[in-house]
Amino acid sequence: MGKYVIKRILLLIPTIFIVCAIVFALMRMMPGDAADIIAVRMRNAGKTIEVEQVRELMGLNVPPVQQFFIWFGGAITGNLGDSFFQSDSVSNIIWRQLPVSLELGIISLVLANVISIPLGLFCAAKQDSIADYLLRVLAVIFMSVPMFWLATLVLFYPAKWWGYAPEVQYYSLLQDPIRNLSMFIVPGVLGALGQIGTQLRITRTMVLDTLRQDYIRTAYAKGVKQKDVLFKHAFRNAMIPVITIVGGSIGALVGGNVILENIFNIPGIGQQLVTSLGYRDFPVVEGCVLIMSLFVMIVNVIIDLCYKWIDPRVTFD
Repeated sequence: MGKYVIKRILLLIPTIFIVCAIVFALMRMMPGDAADIIAVRMRNAGKTIEVEQVRELMGLNVPPVQQFFIWFGGAITGNLGDSFFQSDSVSNIIWRQLPVSLELGIISLVLANVISIPLGLFCAAKQDSIADYLLRVLAVIFMSVPMFWLATLVLFYPAKWWGYAPEVQYYSLLQDPIRNLSMFIVPGVLGALGQIGTQLRITRTMVLDTLRQDYIRTAYAKGVKQKDVLFKHAFRNAMIPVITIVGGSIGALVGGNVILENIFNIPGIGQQLVTSLGYRDFPVVEGCVLIMSLFVMIVNVIIDLCYKWIDPRVTFD
């Protein structure tokens, strides 16, 4: 296992390099850059300056390939550069907004798993019952409804009918827990709905497939209670596909709720990424994508190791 972990960690380096190179190239292919925006602002303020002068001051006048290797070399040492617009380093911006995205993602992840996995087991145990059909229909609805549309309805109709709107001013959990949760609970529930639908159906399908195995029939023949069969025999052996889906949700904790963060004005990495894209703030966009990619890759390695813990028969080549 140790060799496998080392190999996977070493593979992170070229993978991150390729991801960063693709994002860097796509950003440079977009029309305009931050220098154009800054030059226009300065002219509106009555100051005369040429775009090329601004571009030279920002280091955008050198060839793109050279820009990339300068940035990537700094990123390896932990220096992600400075924002073009926020008068702060990219590292400070990310570490300031990372806890916000993590909080929203964790709320969605916990709600999704606490609800979907028990309901998936229940549907498997009560196969083809009315409750099973009803929960499966709800799961399909949760998976199908566009999140931006549902979030817009949740913002509009409660405000129209009852005068209720989620908190729009961010307060940290330590500063004001009540106002913090009032801001995060609604987008957290909405973010969990799609995960609930997917994980419920996957859990039900895999548990049903396991319940059809010979050793499950043997357990029933020996008089083992249904609860013990479900939790001690069927559930663990059905968990690998479920863990894969849950792992994908964990990987999306950072930046996975871009739409919800923007709709509910949550100052996380997702909102920062969209804002920076609009302003062509290259260092911030590249730094956010780097952190998101690194987080997803590390989670994938951990999920692979969990397979061995769940099923000792799993081997790593």
